[in-house]
Amino acid sequence: MNDNQSLLLEIAQRIAAGGSLGAMLPDILNATLRLAGADGIRLVLNISPMPMVYVSGAAAAKMVKFDAVIADVLADQESLIISNVNEAQKKLRNRIEDFRDLFGAMLALPLTAQQTTHGLLWMAYEEPQQFDAEALTYLRILAAQMAVAIANSRAVDEARRRRQQLAAILTSSADPILVVDEKSAILVLNPAAEAALQVDADAAMGKPIADVIAVPPLVDLLEGSARNGEGVEWQNEAGHFFFPNVSEIHNEQGELAGRVLLLRDITRYRNLRDNQSEFVSTVSHDLRSPLTYMHGYATMLPMVGELNEKQKSFAEKIILGIAQMTDLVDKILDASRLDPDGNYELNREACDVTKIVNDIVGNHQQAAEKKNISLISDMPTGVPILNLDDVMVRRALNNLVDNAIKYTPDNGSVTVSAGVQDNNLMLAVSDTGLGISEENQKHLFERFRRVRRREHQTIKGNGLGLFIVKSVAQKHGGDAWVESVEGQGSTFAIRIPLEGVNLLGAESKRDGSVEKVAE
Repeated sequence: MNDNQSLLLEIAQRIAAGGSLGAMLPDILNATLRLAGADGIRLVLNISPMPMVYVSGAAAAKMVKFDAVIADVLADQESLIISNVNEAQKKLRNRIEDFRDLFGAMLALPLTAQQTTHGLLWMAYEEPQQFDAEALTYLRILAAQMAVAIANSRAVDEARRRRQQLAAILTSSADPILVVDEKSAILVLNPAAEAALQVDADAAMGKPIADVIAVPPLVDLLEGSARNGEGVEWQNEAGHFFFPNVSEIHNEQGELAGRVLLLRDITRYRNLRDNQSEFVSTVSHDLRSPLTYMHGYATMLPMVGELNEKQKSFAEKIILGIAQMTDLVDKILDASRLDPDGNYELNREACDVTKIVNDIVGNHQQAAEKKNISLISDMPTGVPILNLDDVMVRRALNNLVDNAIKYTPDNGSVTVSAGVQDNNLMLAVSDTGLGISEENQKHLFERFRRVRRREHQTIKGNGLGLFIVKSVAQKHGGDAWVESVEGQGSTFAIRIPLEGVNLLGAESKRDGSVEKVAE
């Protein structure tokens, strides 16, 4: 018994010493061979695509052809014990007749740890054996220890492999990446982050993020006091612009284990955006002058001589084409200004919504009368004066009324209304047109989107009007949408909150909050 305990202790110490499986298992097998008193021992590990085998003892070479059968028989058993040749045929299910010609006994044990079978350990004896309970107990303890050692070694190898993969990904990433633990101490700084933040990774490891990085928006994101989108963009000393995005890391219990911050370099994108915006602005400005001259001279043609009917028709078509081109230029410029990624700031002033509605209804009466459409306004009393971008609100509402008249069949009606509802200014344009399907409603406010149907083929449009409408609403903190049923007309609505900087006498501060200004 003492010898067995000493061997078991020796094996336990070798397992505790650790190391790779290739270095550890041969020593353990040699000690196990002595503990079991076997003539040969084989350890077969389930490693794809080919099993890994470790052997010890003179009889090990003769055991090789039985590995697969023994593994199959052992799959649904806690152990496989054959004490003599008479048991071999029965327990091996008549699958290996020549086993009795080579061996007199055998013992096989599965190597199971963490509810996973990692392989099998089996030993063969040339003579029959009587396996006493004590010896079997030692061998089962040994198999359990070996299984744990193999599982741990595999886990360490897998963790090492994943660390190497992660290190390769972080090193090759052109975007700065920072990782902190649950206490906001730095765990990872990739080379791109070192360069962008001018920080040495080795010196920063383990330190609180606030002690290493002097960029409050990034610190707030990593400490959890700010959310994505609040930091918007960050520019480093080298002039590069970055868009920050933070993700939380949770452990198996769902507890916060840290955060990952990715800084996407958007410098090139910003340059392209700025160049595009400048190009659109320049082209639009350069187009305005010739369009103005063309419109002016076209309208002056009757002043230099009487025109016949065909000449009048041509002149009217020229003036209409110039008007359409002017409208397109204006909408392209507005769409560029109001782009979500743009830097347009609203030009706020005291805005009389009632006057805006009445002006737009008046300006469109002639177009409505040509189609015998009833264009009316429905304005309650008490609509407040607000602090809005008067020009942009006019353009948004103008686009809605213009669309309603164009897309409503003759003899229909269009109603423009405004009012206060649930602390919001509500602007709406309702028509008795053809209506819009639910599928088309999903994309109606996107840039360059138009509803394609046979009745609209002769109607000119560029798909920018509704994009501008929604952008104006969102710039004021609100939204725009449509309610429509095919065959029953449509109602386009704009909502602008009656709060914050939208209120007359309020102005926004640098931190985004609002303060009341004495009037």
